[in-house]
Amino acid sequence: MTNTLSMNLSNVRDGALKEVYDAVEEAFKALGIDYYLIGAIARDTWYARAKKEPRKTFDVDFAALVGSTAEYEQVKQYLKDHKQYQDTRWNTFVMIAPSGMQVDILPFGEIEIDDGIRLEGKGLTTIKVNGFKEVYDSGTQSVEMDTGHTFQVATLSAIVLLKLISYDDRPELRLKDAGDIGNIIIHFEDLEPDLIYAEHNLDMYTGDDPYIETHSMQSASAVIIGREIKRIIEGNENLLNRVRAILVDKIEKQENSPFVRRMTDETGSNVAEVMDWIGGLQKGIEI
Repeated sequence: MTNTLSMNLSNVRDGALKEVYDAVEEAFKALGIDYYLIGAIARDTWYARAKKEPRKTFDVDFAALVGSTAEYEQVKQYLKDHKQYQDTRWNTFVMIAPSGMQVDILPFGEIEIDDGIRLEGKGLTTIKVNGFKEVYDSGTQSVEMDTGHTFQVATLSAIVLLKLISYDDRPELRLKDAGDIGNIIIHFEDLEPDLIYAEHNLDMYTGDDPYIETHSMQSASAVIIGREIKRIIEGNENLLNRVRAILVDKIEKQENSPFVRRMTDETGSNVAEVMDWIGGLQKGIEI
């Protein structure tokens, strides 16, 4: 009975996803706006490709490159006029599809003021979008979805970057990001084998003093994720320094950090293991 219910819910979700993808793709194409997938759906895409069971989510997050508030509002108005989407009272950046699925459309680009977005509306009207442009430039890959759509999707390393920043922006609301980062690190070898064993990362396993001889595979994965994060944001010194500061803070606080405690709880690892992973992220960014 439970398996049948799970399958039914999965079918409902997949059908609702196709409707969302159809609608949003049409809106962005009609308005000539570039975009990419972020958030839980982006993470689940990579898990599914590696035959890992994704966490089912009923939220879809798109990052949209827009030049003005007016251009952003055109996207929302198109979805309301042509696809029967509705605004929400609690968050200006969230719309509800006819299926009931929550669709987050997060603007970035020339619309930004001091790395943030402020709109008129109800509920949450201000967000930070640090890293969105850098991920757009250097942290996405083209993926053909099961629904037949092809989207640019934030890579797992880019997702880790955005989750580090989002946690730092709102730690009281984004504690789940710590657990998500921990799970990505644990499974990264299976999720990104081509990157793990890419030629430019072979120094982790070979040479006179290979990193893997004194550290876990998860820590080595964290180093590689750190290298990817650095590649994505190395053109933005302020952002690079911010990510460095975020990691230093976790390393200094260790088990006194809610972030570290959430990683241990979520992954079933101990504090020493988690600190080795965070140290690996730091090492990768500094190399």
